Amino acid sequence: MNCAFCKHHNCYVKGQNCTRYSEQEAVALYDEEDKAIMKAAAATESRNYLKMTRLEESLFFLQQLGVKKIGIAFCIGLANEAKFCAQYFKNAGLTVDSVCCKNCSIDKDVLELEKIKPGQREAMCNPKMQAQLLNEAHTEMNFIVGLCVGHDMIFTKASEAPVSSLITKDRVLANNPAGAVYSRYWRRKLGILEDGTV
Repeated sequence: MNCAFCKHHNCYVKGQNCTRYSEQEAVALYDEEDKAIMKAAAATESRNYLKMTRLEESLFFLQQLGVKKIGIAFCIGLANEAKFCAQYFKNAGLTVDSVCCKNCSIDKDVLELEKIKPGQREAMCNPKMQAQLLNEAHTEMNFIVGLCVGHDMIFTKASEAPVSSLITKDRVLANNPAGAVYSRYWRRKLGILEDGTV
C-alpha cells in the first residue's frame, strides 16, 4: 500500500477498492466496541463539520457514547493546557483524572536514557505509569495532551481505555506539527517542496 502517493483517491469518490480484502472482510475487523466508536465518530463529523474545534468535538464524541469518566495524560510542558482541557470537560459534568509525564520522578540514569543536560538530575517521562494510573482509575476514554514522540506510543499501547489526542507536541511549531507541511518554507527545508514551487 502506498496511499499517500495516490493520484486519484477513487476509494473515496468512486468506490474503488485497492486492497486484497473484500468489504465483508474489512467490516469483520470491527467488534461491537469499535462499531460504537465508529458511530459516535461519524455523528461527531457529520453534525459538527467545520463548526467545532477538536476539543469541542471530543466532548460531543464522549457524550454520544455516554462516557462519564476520562483520563488526560499530559506533558509537564503543557500543564497549563492540560488544566484548561480538564476544566472544559469538568464543566460539562465529566469526571477527569489527569497524570503528568514526570510522575514517580525517576532519574533518566535509572534506564540509562540520554539527557538534555548530562550530569544533572533529569526526571524521565513515565508514559507506562501514566497508563497504569489511569487504568487503575478505570477511565473510559483517555486523551493525550502533548506527550513526546514515542512516549505517546507507549502510553497508547499500555492504556486499557481507547486513546485520542487533544494536543500533539511540536516544540518548534507551537504544538502545530501540521505547520511543517502547510508552510512552503518548511517543505523546502525538509526536502518535500513540490516541483515548480517558488
